[in-house]
Amino acid sequence: MSDSQDRIKLIYGPDDKPDSLKDTIIYSLQWILIMFYPVVWGYSIVGLGLGFEGNMLGAYMGRVVLMIGVSTLIQAVMGYRLSMISGPNIITSLAIVAAMSVGGREYALLSFNAFIVAGVIVAILGALGLISYIGKVWTPLALGSMVMMVGLSTSFTGMELIASYGATWPFYAGIVLALITGWLSIKGKGILATIPFLVTIVAGYAVFMIGGKFDWSLINNAPTFILPKIFPYGLEMPPIDLIVTMLIVQIFAAVNLYGNVDAYTDIIGTKVDSTREKRYFTVFGLVEGVIAPMFGVAPNVAYGENLGFVLLTRIASKFLIIIASIAFIVLSFFGKVGGLMAAMPQPVAGAVLLGVASTLIGLGADTIKGQGKKFETREIFIVGFSIFLALGVSRLPDEFYNTLPNLVGTLLNNPIIFVIVLVIILEQIVLREDKKPKFEGK
Repeated sequence: MSDSQDRIKLIYGPDDKPDSLKDTIIYSLQWILIMFYPVVWGYSIVGLGLGFEGNMLGAYMGRVVLMIGVSTLIQAVMGYRLSMISGPNIITSLAIVAAMSVGGREYALLSFNAFIVAGVIVAILGALGLISYIGKVWTPLALGSMVMMVGLSTSFTGMELIASYGATWPFYAGIVLALITGWLSIKGKGILATIPFLVTIVAGYAVFMIGGKFDWSLINNAPTFILPKIFPYGLEMPPIDLIVTMLIVQIFAAVNLYGNVDAYTDIIGTKVDSTREKRYFTVFGLVEGVIAPMFGVAPNVAYGENLGFVLLTRIASKFLIIIASIAFIVLSFFGKVGGLMAAMPQPVAGAVLLGVASTLIGLGADTIKGQGKKFETREIFIVGFSIFLALGVSRLPDEFYNTLPNLVGTLLNNPIIFVIVLVIILEQIVLREDKKPKFEGK
């Protein structure tokens, strides 16, 4: 076992292989279970946001599972080579839904083809090492504000899903399930502490099946085997404004990836050199940014929640996540699996998102205050103003966005992108600190 992982006492480090077949089976299964987490993101934001239903939703969920497995596998083998799960990115997912708000459903579906063009460009920028320069402005204020905004945005989505049946018993069941997620994360013992969201999903399915609020037809009507369809929404060339928008969005998703990998490697006590950094940005552009939208799925990214996963499980072996990702790819070809995920009761998905949102909001606040050199009046104003304005603008009615160009409207309607832009502008330009030492006379 590696000696570089002493400070958090990893059971298995990035390059370690399990000591026994028993460990291989147990920890691989654990990763398979954890990989169901990003499925909720694909379902709750784009799947429901674009109004997918029936077999269309089932086929979409199968493709989500496929790309979670493919993205995770290729990054683990050829990219950052870490035990990090990739899944539908909230930044790109919200951009697709925002495109629907400003241009309608057909316009939003063209976003996937726009992301293909954007992914190629980002891959080139990554291979040239240009994206690495984001580290110069990627401060604790920017990272913490982004994480907090992800949590706040997620909480809104989660509550809307929990309340989908109105103020009836499913609403209260969703709240209880969200509390169970948090309780297991804090008080759970052993493996239960590492898979609170899976426990919530399984318990939620059971409750809604017993309560008669489960759509069995999505499973019964799904084919036994299915071949994922390429370009499910057509091959029409997207308008230039949409391509530019999604390129900007994908660059910010790359910023998100940079922050997540940097924080993860710091936790496990390892480093990613410039060569590997260029490689994972290239894989991000070509695989997670091009192949995913080719299958009609939002571009993927390594999740920030991987930090929590490694702290809870103390397992960082890429060997194990490679096994799990291959298993996930196999599952994607079974139509019933996609149907089962498409039938997820909305309050159950909302409960998982709300439970995660609570953690992210707190983690964002801790990042802002704990990692920064100081947190005084200037920093308080930057964070408060940026979060308030970005979140407030994103909640404005569609009538407001109808008065704006699609490019501007799509970006302003994405609070995660907007908050990053605001923090960087305020911190680096408007309220930039003078680092030159003051002249002191004798």
